[in-house]
Amino acid sequence: MNDTETSKLEDVCQQCPYAAIDRELKEQVHFLQILIDSIPNPIFYKDKHGIYKGCNTAFEAYIGLPRKELTGKSVFDISPKQLAQKYFDMDNDLLNYRGRQEYESRVKYADGSFRDVIFNKATFNSSSGELAGIVGAIVDVSKQKQIELALKQTSEKLSLVLNQTVQAMATITEMRDIYTAGHQQRVSGLSLAIAREMNLPEDTIQAVEVAALLHDIGKISIPSEILTKPGKLSFHEFEIVKGHSETGFEILKSIDFPYPVAEIVRQHHERLDGSGYPRGLSGKEVLLEARILMVADVVEAISSHRPYRPALGIVKAITEINLLKGIQYDSDVVEACLKVFEKGYAFDAV
Repeated sequence: MNDTETSKLEDVCQQCPYAAIDRELKEQVHFLQILIDSIPNPIFYKDKHGIYKGCNTAFEAYIGLPRKELTGKSVFDISPKQLAQKYFDMDNDLLNYRGRQEYESRVKYADGSFRDVIFNKATFNSSSGELAGIVGAIVDVSKQKQIELALKQTSEKLSLVLNQTVQAMATITEMRDIYTAGHQQRVSGLSLAIAREMNLPEDTIQAVEVAALLHDIGKISIPSEILTKPGKLSFHEFEIVKGHSETGFEILKSIDFPYPVAEIVRQHHERLDGSGYPRGLSGKEVLLEARILMVADVVEAISSHRPYRPALGIVKAITEINLLKGIQYDSDVVEACLKVFEKGYAFDAV
């Protein structure tokens, strides 16, 4: 075949519709490769046998191989045996059940750095609808993890400072009344035990604990001679003492607790039948946390020594709340309190 004939054959081939289709496909493949190379996350795809068929530039940097060397290899050719087996098994699970797969892992990049990543993988089908393989992307979440860790550490530090502040405030209150020193600590311990026995959410349990530690903070405004008076209080003196719930609310309301501590403190002397104070609330108007606190407060007060009488003991305290269960005190709270003591709960010496 001479040059003229060859030239004519090439012209015919160029004019062939299949040649045009082939050029278009090549251009599309080239465009798609440029497109995935522009994506900063490592991307790869494999056939249904686990053989790599391609990747982007970011995956080359991750794995430490150019795509020409990667193509045709399996995960066993490029990863340690144990890790390769793990990835192979996960790929098989995905291929068997199809759909999508997402999991977090800590991986070593080719540059030697270790990073926390999320693998996102999905199966894909051929043009005929048959299972063809897996396409995957790797998202580096290392910086996000570092931020989350820093936020967690900051939150824990703030929580510690808050707890220390609460403890300090509780101590200041009890230093003014040597006869009831440790009362708030004991009430907090019992309130906490009751809340846990009731399987309440963690934020509710924390609210109960903190409010119990501070429930008598309003007594800081009561003259010491009234707090420590050995005899019966006069009507006027008792009215002053009753004001400590509202005073406690006023002291605590400006503190941005993550739960309604001030309102719980305000309500701890309310009663479900409306006979309590300071506002005569009843039934569901009284917060659950306050219903727990009021029972724990009564049990501790009756069982402990007071300036005007000796300790009456746990039996007397349990009898009292049982007698008024469903009337002044929440039935569920009383039942939880009884179970706590049946399980061997005892007040710590403070």
